[in-house]
Amino acid sequence: MPGQRESAERVEAARGLVADIDPVEGQPGEVLPQESVQAVPKVRRRASTRRLDPGDLICGDCGEGNVATRKFCSRCGCSLADAEVVKQSWWRRFVPRRGARSRKSGERPKNLRGKSKVGEGVAAAFRVVRRVVSVLLIVASAAYGLSADFRGWVNARAVALRKQFEELVLPQYAPVAPVAITTTSELPGHPGGAALDGFSNTYWAAAKDGPEPTLVLRFDRTVTLAKAIVRPGARDSFQSTHRPQRLHLVFSTGKTADLELKDNPEPQELEIADAEGVTSVEVHVTGLFQSVKGTEVALSEIEFFEEK
Repeated sequence: MPGQRESAERVEAARGLVADIDPVEGQPGEVLPQESVQAVPKVRRRASTRRLDPGDLICGDCGEGNVATRKFCSRCGCSLADAEVVKQSWWRRFVPRRGARSRKSGERPKNLRGKSKVGEGVAAAFRVVRRVVSVLLIVASAAYGLSADFRGWVNARAVALRKQFEELVLPQYAPVAPVAITTTSELPGHPGGAALDGFSNTYWAAAKDGPEPTLVLRFDRTVTLAKAIVRPGARDSFQSTHRPQRLHLVFSTGKTADLELKDNPEPQELEIADAEGVTSVEVHVTGLFQSVKGTEVALSEIEFFEEK
C-alpha cells in the first residue's frame, strides 16, 4: 500500500541519521540481568563469654569457647572441625582434681572392673576382720563404761604406753652434779660453788682484770654431757656486773665446745656437742657483755645434764 511504503521509507531514513557508537576500550560488555547476592556479614573475633577449660574448642571465626562435644559454635554457628583445643597448663598436673572425672570411651572405674580370685579373697577376709574388730570395739566400750576395774586397767596401760612413746621419741635428761669445784678467781662472798648451788639469787663473781674467769668441775664417774642451763649475770643487779657472752668448754677428753649466751637473766637452755665419756669440764669465760660501772664478772647458775 502507498501509505505503508511511505512509513517504511521514513524509518529507514531516520536510522541513517543515527551514528553507530563503537564500545570504548576498558568498559564492561553487555551482561544479562542476574539475581542480587546478599553480602555475608563478617564475624569479628571476640573474647570468649565462658571460662575456658582444658579440652574446650575455640571457634576460629569468633573466638567463643565451646565444650568438646559441640560440632558447631554456640555463638556464630560456624563449624568447629578445625577449632583450636585448649591445652592443660603444666602446673595443673600437680593440683588435685576436683569434681567428677571425665573418662575415655570404654574406660571403667577401678571398683567396677572385674576382680581376680586373689583380690576377692583378700576383700572377703578384710570384711570379716572389720566386722570382728567392730564387735570387739563395741564390747570394749561397754566394758570400759560399766566396769571400774577394767577402766582403771585401760587407763594405766594408756599412761604406760604414752610414757614409753615419749621416752622413745623425746629425749629424757638427768642433772649431773660435780663432786669438786675449783676456780681461777673468785671474790669474797661469791665463791665458784654459788654457780652450782641451785639458787638464782646467788652468783659466782670473778675479777674482770684478773686471770681469765674459769670454773673447773670434776665428776665421780664418766658422763656424757648433752645439755646445759645457764643464768648469766647477777639476778638482783644484772646491769651492775659484766655478764658472760661466750663460754668455752674444755672436756677431760681434750675436745671442746662453745656456748653462745644472750644478755638476759632468764635461764638459757643450750645443747652441748662432743662431750661423750668425760670426767671433768673446764668452763672458761671468753666473751663478755660489758657493764658501764661494773668491775666483776658474774654467773648466777650453770647446770649440766646427761641424756638418760
